[in-house]
Amino acid sequence: MTNYKITNLTNLAGRRDIKFNSILDIDYVDEMKKKTIKVKPGETVFLQINTLPISVHRLRVKKLISVVEVSNNELKNNMNIGKTNTLPLVIETPEEKEIRVASSGKKLKTKKIHETEIPENQ
Repeated sequence: MTNYKITNLTNLAGRRDIKFNSILDIDYVDEMKKKTIKVKPGETVFLQINTLPISVHRLRVKKLISVVEVSNNELKNNMNIGKTNTLPLVIETPEEKEIRVASSGKKLKTKKIHETEIPENQ
C-alpha cells in the first residue's frame, strides 16, 4: 500500500475559470466497494491505496489537483494517527491544520495573501 497526498488546486485557478473553487470527486475501489471522496478547494486528502485510480489521473492531467507520494514516516509526522495503525483515508482542511499546529504550540509559518492584495515591493 502506498500513501498519496492529494490537494485540490481549484482555489488557485483564475476567477473566470469554469472549475474555480469547485468541489472535486475522487472515485476509488476499497475492498471491492466503490467509494467517492468529495475534496473541497484547498483541501488535502491522504489516500492509502495500491495504485492511483483513473479519476485521479484525469484530474491531475487537467491540473486541478496535485498528487505527491508520501512515506509512512512523513504521514505520521503530518497527522496524529491515534489508536489505529492503518489509515485508509484522512481529510484535513487548511483551517484544521492551523488548529492542529496552534494546539501543539508550534508557530505556523504561513502567510495568506489574497488575490486582490498587491505586495508593496513591486
